[in-house]
Amino acid sequence: MWSSVLVLGLLEALNPLRLGITLLMVSRPRPVPNLLAYGVGSLTACIATLVVPLTLLHGTPMFRSFTQDLGTPATSSTVRHIQIGMGVLALSIAALITVRSLMRARQRAHLPTPGGNTSTLVLDSNTPPAISRLLGRMQDAPTEGGSAIRRLLGRVHNAWKNGSLWVAFVIGIGFAGAPPDVVLFVLAIIVPSGATIGTQLSAVIVFVVGMIAVVEITLVSYLAMPAKTQAVLRLLHDWAWAHRRTILVAMCTVGGVSLVARGMGGM
Repeated sequence: MWSSVLVLGLLEALNPLRLGITLLMVSRPRPVPNLLAYGVGSLTACIATLVVPLTLLHGTPMFRSFTQDLGTPATSSTVRHIQIGMGVLALSIAALITVRSLMRARQRAHLPTPGGNTSTLVLDSNTPPAISRLLGRMQDAPTEGGSAIRRLLGRVHNAWKNGSLWVAFVIGIGFAGAPPDVVLFVLAIIVPSGATIGTQLSAVIVFVVGMIAVVEITLVSYLAMPAKTQAVLRLLHDWAWAHRRTILVAMCTVGGVSLVARGMGGM
């Protein structure tokens, strides 16, 4: 359980969206407070998506017996079949992504290359597309007049320009929490482990710490080496974006192998 959860957390830390937002926070006028607010928002989102469901599963009488059955998979063939099914699905997704990536690579290899007129695509901004679109809408929104939503977006944009930390906090909540599929993987690995609720909460904390490790390391590193930290973070973001499919395949493989091994181990 521990190794699978930790590896999933570290792989999720390489999510290009999360790296891009971290790089955006470093580029803000007050990078350290913005990073801290963003990290707190991320932590809040992780608590809502991981700790709260896990606590409800163990603390609610309606789910307690179901959780106890999950903790003893040797006596529940249904649990074993669910684990194996989820694991096979994850491995199938990893295989499908791999095959599609190989096919795209072969297609690009057969495309004619124009001589002497090659051009390199350069990103105009380090801002992730989702955040860029949101900021663009906020910038075009008026602060006075128009609908209530457009006025609200305009005020949020002014707060962003003025360096208000609550905007970074909201971005952390909205964009930096664990994705639903990753949450499902983590809970499917932790809950059937049979460990106590305290141990399972500790495993969730290990995953969360690994997932926001980039924010934690960036926050500490920026205090000592601001320019070098920003340069390294930009390189890491570009690498993660270029290998985003490989990272996704690795996450599906780790989760799938762990679930299949647990399901087979109970037989």
